[in-house]
Amino acid sequence: MELIELQSIWQEYDKKISENTRLNKEILKLILLDKPQKRLNWIKIKSGLWIFSPVLFVLLILILNVQFNISTRFFIGLGLFLPIYIVNYIWDIKYYTLINKIDLTMPVLSIKKIIAESEKYKIKTTKIRYLSMPLAIAGFFLMIIHKATFGFDILSFLPLLLIVLVFFSSMYFTFKYSIYERFRKLNRDIDEIEQLEQE
Repeated sequence: MELIELQSIWQEYDKKISENTRLNKEILKLILLDKPQKRLNWIKIKSGLWIFSPVLFVLLILILNVQFNISTRFFIGLGLFLPIYIVNYIWDIKYYTLINKIDLTMPVLSIKKIIAESEKYKIKTTKIRYLSMPLAIAGFFLMIIHKATFGFDILSFLPLLLIVLVFFSSMYFTFKYSIYERFRKLNRDIDEIEQLEQE
């Protein structure tokens, strides 16, 4: 064999190795994309369910047969509850559109930018939501309570105490684990894809 033949064989093998490496990277990228795609789908489903919250809320009121007493107290409660509920609903729609902008076929930097924007938006709106929720709950109670009779015994305050405990534990869990962990895992998966692309 001459040197030219050896060189052509060598170049052919080099092309095959390069092609195999490229295919392996593509396969690995598809495998790595599977986990963040599942996480992203779950986030999209959860945010999509919040879009149907007014329908679920009305169905719950109908199923529980909640009786409203049309009085001054009802309109004060409605004035407290409705604006907060509408603002939260608008925020849910905006968050849903932000999350649906994420497409894992986009460049990694674009994905990271949208994820960071979505995370910041979700944290900000959730903080405001938790701060305004006591007013909305008080407004809802004003709409459904027919007579305000309060005694100062422990049994009267027990339901209120339970509501407050559940509210604060929900707030703690949401900020400590739920929001940050969801986006942290998604960012970690995207980082793996970015490392693969840089190789």
